[in-house]
Amino acid sequence: MKKRILVCLLAGLMLLSLATPAMAYSPELEVQQAYEEVVPFTEYTRIYWRNLNGVLQFRVWGITSGRWLTDWINF
Repeated sequence: MKKRILVCLLAGLMLLSLATPAMAYSPELEVQQAYEEVVPFTEYTRIYWRNLNGVLQFRVWGITSGRWLTDWINF
């Protein structure tokens, strides 16, 4: 009796594995999925101040990108 149950269970699992369609490889699908991926990105910044000829100015440095984000701006 146990053998029959085991054989029926294995046969059922084999039929289920055949019923699921296999996904074909597609380079276009891989590229499309890469563009749909959302990547969080936060720019960390630091503000630098200076006093040039009595005029207070500031400039923003992008810590994440490693470059100046603005020119000197009068305050």
